[in-house]
Amino acid sequence: MTAVDRPRRLIAIDLVVGEPLGLDPDLADAVADHWRDATTANPALWNGSAFLFEQVAIVDGVFSARARPTDFATLLYRLRVGFDRPATAHVFPVAAVTSRDGRLLVGRQSAASANAGLAYPPSGSFDAADVADGRLDPVANMRRELTEEVGLDLDAFPADVGWWALPSGRDRVALVRRHRSPLAASALRAEAIARRASAVDDELDRIDLVGRDDVAAGLVTVPYVPLLLDLIAADRRDTETTS
Repeated sequence: MTAVDRPRRLIAIDLVVGEPLGLDPDLADAVADHWRDATTANPALWNGSAFLFEQVAIVDGVFSARARPTDFATLLYRLRVGFDRPATAHVFPVAAVTSRDGRLLVGRQSAASANAGLAYPPSGSFDAADVADGRLDPVANMRRELTEEVGLDLDAFPADVGWWALPSGRDRVALVRRHRSPLAASALRAEAIARRASAVDDELDRIDLVGRDDVAAGLVTVPYVPLLLDLIAADRRDTETTS
């Protein structure tokens, strides 16, 4: 479905917004029941706008998909329970902010979030605020999420050219662009913790800078993060070899 079963380099992203996602009545009822149970367990959940994706493809380095507007309740059901009709994928952008010494900025999700306890880069699913001229803007999403969750300005960190499409479970794709800080890991973590006081959201209860060794040590994260850490480590080795 997603055309992404391994890391793929991208030169561009094209996410066209289509018609709202429709559900059969039985599935709509199941989504409503699941949402009722989810919000009983976690009253902090909010049923905002969201997207699921179809017609996912990578052609000549361009990642394309059709974005179908829906709500967070449907997205959450799709992620936790799943449904085959309509056939959809979850596609989400990620700003991978790294320190001078090649460690990745991650935040651990608080008990109030849908992904409590998991550590991954500050990021979030697309919502209606990311629509511009009939397409979804991944950079606008990353800029907002980084500011809201950590209080950092994405534009302060130079971006690598291109993107990575990384699989993150069945029919889930992270669209990742690396942003490099000139600060060492300890200094970047200190800045992120200090700026988090101005963040809008309270989704994170811890901020860290991590590397591949943290995965081996039991970092609790999501499937794309170990792949991303491997790519960052490989880039660091290549840089050290050529310098």
